[in-house]
Amino acid sequence: MSIHPHQREGQSGFRELALAMTITIGMMVVEIIAGLISGSLALLADAGHMVTDAAALALSLFAAWMATRPATPDKTYGYYRTEILAAFVNGIALCLLVVWIGARAAHRLHHPPDILTGPMLAAASLGLLANVVSGRILFHARQRSLNVQSAWVHVLSDALGSCSVIAAGLLVRFKGWRLADPAASLFIAVLIALNAWLLVKRAVHILLEGAPSHLDTLQLVEAMRAVDGVLEVHDVHLWTITTGLEAMSGHLVVDRLSRSPDILAAANRMLQERFGITHTTFQLEPRGESSPQGLDRPDRL
Repeated sequence: MSIHPHQREGQSGFRELALAMTITIGMMVVEIIAGLISGSLALLADAGHMVTDAAALALSLFAAWMATRPATPDKTYGYYRTEILAAFVNGIALCLLVVWIGARAAHRLHHPPDILTGPMLAAASLGLLANVVSGRILFHARQRSLNVQSAWVHVLSDALGSCSVIAAGLLVRFKGWRLADPAASLFIAVLIALNAWLLVKRAVHILLEGAPSHLDTLQLVEAMRAVDGVLEVHDVHLWTITTGLEAMSGHLVVDRLSRSPDILAAANRMLQERFGITHTTFQLEPRGESSPQGLDRPDRL
């Protein structure tokens, strides 16, 4: 007996994550050294972000590998949800980083130190280039996995952070405005916080078995009612197992149980073609045996 759910071959993004992690680790070392030499908090914040990026990418790699493992009798869906858990942990890590950056920036706003802008600008420019390359690597894979998307969010926010570090370095170098460094740090913190919130919110929605945001549940139910032989649909549940793999279950009231194979085939074909849903479980009920509520309240899911 097979207990393995639908596969998602080639969608884990393992190779892309490995390349991005290699680039990130190399750039992380450069920015930490340059940040300590230059005394730039903005650069250290960006380097700290890269430390989080490296850990996030490593966690994402682990999750991508776990997602390929087969299902077991006690893990009947396999390990797909590891991707979502990894995305959630990444988002929490970003939130903690925001707190650290904010605390350090608040102190430096009152006591701005001297900064060596040469190493600061060189490292930030190299960091921006590294982030652009990593972002390009992850760009297409992110659409197939929330796990990869979480890694891409890290890289994107770090690229924008590198831009702010470059801007701060130029202001300090040519205008003598030392407050630009902690100001850039706060900008990076806000940027990270916004991305972290969206990431955690989406991961929690999936973990709570929320309906996929790109699907209209009521529209889907109406489409099911339009299938030949289906009289009513009730007790519908729609959720995401992991990014790109939606599941649906429900009760279908049919005109004749003898037509069950044809009705099920038509319903599943419609769901796959119109909504991209391939993992379904339906209980068919003959006319008159369903809950009165299910027949009297067409808006009931």
